[in-house]
Amino acid sequence: MEESAIRMIAQLIGLTKIVVKLSKRYYGGISKTFYLRNLDKDSFIKIDFANEGEDKDYHYYYFNNIPDLYLGDTYQVVDAYGLAKILTYTKLVQMDDFDTHFYYDKDDLGATYAPGCTEFRVWAPTAIKVMVRVNKGNYFNAWAMERMDKGVFYVRLPGNFDGCEYNYLIKHDENWIESVDPYALSSTANGRSSVVINQKRLIENLGHHFLDRGIERQDAIIYEASVRDFTMSSTINCRNRGKFLGFVERGLKTPQNRSAGLDYLIELGITHVQLLPIFDFATVDENYPEVLYNWGYDPAQYGLPEGSYVTDPNDGYKRIIECQTMIKKLHQARIRVVMDVVYNHIYDINDSAFEKTVPGYFFRKNENGSLSNGSWCGNDLNTTARMCRKYIVDMCLRWQRLYGIDGFRFDLMGIIDVTTLNQIDQKCRKRDENFIMYGEGWDMDTPLPVSKKGTQFNHSLMPNISFFNDDFRDCIKGGSAANELANKGYLAGNMYNAEISLNYLINLNRYTTINQSVNYIECHDNATTFDKLQVSNGEENDMTRIKRQLLMNEFVLVAQGIPFIHAGQEFYRQKMGFNNTYNSPDCINALDWNRKDHFLDDIEIIKKLIRLRKENKCFKYNTREEIDAFIELKCINYNMLVYTLRQDQGHYDKIVIYINPSYNSYRVVNEEDVEFIVGDECKEGVIGPLSFTVVGYVRK
Repeated sequence: MEESAIRMIAQLIGLTKIVVKLSKRYYGGISKTFYLRNLDKDSFIKIDFANEGEDKDYHYYYFNNIPDLYLGDTYQVVDAYGLAKILTYTKLVQMDDFDTHFYYDKDDLGATYAPGCTEFRVWAPTAIKVMVRVNKGNYFNAWAMERMDKGVFYVRLPGNFDGCEYNYLIKHDENWIESVDPYALSSTANGRSSVVINQKRLIENLGHHFLDRGIERQDAIIYEASVRDFTMSSTINCRNRGKFLGFVERGLKTPQNRSAGLDYLIELGITHVQLLPIFDFATVDENYPEVLYNWGYDPAQYGLPEGSYVTDPNDGYKRIIECQTMIKKLHQARIRVVMDVVYNHIYDINDSAFEKTVPGYFFRKNENGSLSNGSWCGNDLNTTARMCRKYIVDMCLRWQRLYGIDGFRFDLMGIIDVTTLNQIDQKCRKRDENFIMYGEGWDMDTPLPVSKKGTQFNHSLMPNISFFNDDFRDCIKGGSAANELANKGYLAGNMYNAEISLNYLINLNRYTTINQSVNYIECHDNATTFDKLQVSNGEENDMTRIKRQLLMNEFVLVAQGIPFIHAGQEFYRQKMGFNNTYNSPDCINALDWNRKDHFLDDIEIIKKLIRLRKENKCFKYNTREEIDAFIELKCINYNMLVYTLRQDQGHYDKIVIYINPSYNSYRVVNEEDVEFIVGDECKEGVIGPLSFTVVGYVRK
């Protein structure tokens, strides 16, 4: 639209208040009289403005206490010269009490299917009119929806609409816009339309009975993987490469005929798989998924699975059932599933169902009215708006109920408010006492009070939520961002970090409880550890750098808190030196299973440490009292750490771990009944350079 040609703007700014803006290019912006025409009831009344104002382009007229104004009708404002303009409702979202008037607390939004009819409900309180258009047997029909309480539009359509495509047609001004259903259960490819789903056709038993119950957060051993990366490489013989079904395909082999895929994860012994986003994201063409790549941090539709991971993205049922099948088979393998969620921004505001249904409501604004951008993606979700918060909570509960998700990893929690995060945690834990929730607790630059942000600095306000411990990562490994690759952490050879590294074996000082610390050295973000060490430790040979990364992997698995492993980290995953591969091709991101064959001995060490951690409570303490009673820490010559753990049950009374990333050797005194458990053997009481040694004292 050519803005200079706009002559009148008419907006409802309160339930009985109107502002009219007349361009100063049009009769100087002056009109002595105004009228309100109801196009639905064919009425025409004079209205008097209460006061005036102006800026350099427009003259403003304010009208208060407009009688008999009904939001279900269509109105025009008419000036003294006969110019008429549709009265729009979109500015109502700026009312301080908007949520009070329009908050909808029921859980029936979307398309509700029954064999004899389907009910459609959409929350669009600032819309003038809404219709639903349905494609049944390639015949399109549109039905007007009735405005109900709290701004919900509703229609009941008789007949069987199972599997039919539908869209909403929404009118905010003179024009109709088309939108998918923000509460849709499924979709056709690339979000072209929503799909009516009969939930009785979906999988009900998602295999939760295979999972151990009564576990604590610190019992989790998390393995982060992308559905696509996990089986996309030609180094794995997968039938459904890069798909939900491929992720759980059994019998997959590496080039040297060793276990790969799900079979490998089972052998490794991890307890939780954290999947990079599996909700519908925007920048991969679902009909041609191999053309473009993306991790999935570009949300399009939050309530349904990503179509590029499905064998047929245009089949609304396959989109759901294949995702459910993946999760069920992971449960059958006794592996819980954590879903990576991105409730901090949307990929494209103007193309989103949020903005199309309720413009200006779902996104946070700066004081000057511009979009906030703490996410660095052009927008931030306004999680303190009650219906935005309810939407996020509802979608999390959907993924838990309908798909069997066992936990959530939150992206950029500093954009989400504490109340929203706690509500999700409380409601999900009510359904599943073993539910786990953690995420990135970074402090993002969004206009939310510091005390309300879901950052790790507010950990005491979110006692059941854990956080990625970036201090742990940087102290042990060194920075991974593009400008930090040369930095060395303790295990990379920076002995100045030796004593402080003791703190990260017990993680007492940063969070309210120890199990709020997610201990990691690598995740999908930034350079892999293997690539980083080629920069920070370029003076060392390949074998030495690999040994250092093994030390880091071992450190993660024995520290108190929650260990986190990035897929392939255990066999030294590399990404050709690229630092941020969110949209790099498969040749960079796909997991190379050749490396699993090449580093079998090191993988065996990781397996043994995982088993050791599972079998011994001394690696899973959660209070200062337990640490004080059962843990002893020493730093030898500002080089080697001695980590002594005691426990009152189990095969071992005491476990001692020697961590030596220096080039020096150290003699230690061990009693005669010491038993070598895993790592580098201590021959004749000498701990060698670049070594990690675990010994145990058998309970008598």
